[in-house]
Amino acid sequence: MLFSSSEPPSQPAPPSRTSRAQCWAARDTYFGCLERHHRTQQQQQQQQQQQQPLHRTPALYVPGDEPATVCTTVRDGYHSLCMKSWVEHFNKRIVNQQRAAATQAALSSPSRPP
Repeated sequence: MLFSSSEPPSQPAPPSRTSRAQCWAARDTYFGCLERHHRTQQQQQQQQQQQQPLHRTPALYVPGDEPATVCTTVRDGYHSLCMKSWVEHFNKRIVNQQRAAATQAALSSPSRPP
């Protein structure tokens, strides 16, 4: 017979309002850092486009895919203040938002002749 207990399994307490606010602030700081880094890369790419025509910075920045030296302190804060499931959700959400914005921009720009 398996061991059983009359008590239901303990579940972690839901995050408080202040812990959610801290998580969201850490998320916004981290994503802001990634966006600044991404813009810097794009500007450098534009300056070096004649030297390396095949090298392109991706249009999207994906949290977690950045080099280990980029935004390390804010990334650590983001991961320590937010639950793992929230981090995964926020990371997917920001990528989807960027894709939607890129699609809207592509649709609103005049089409090029073939």
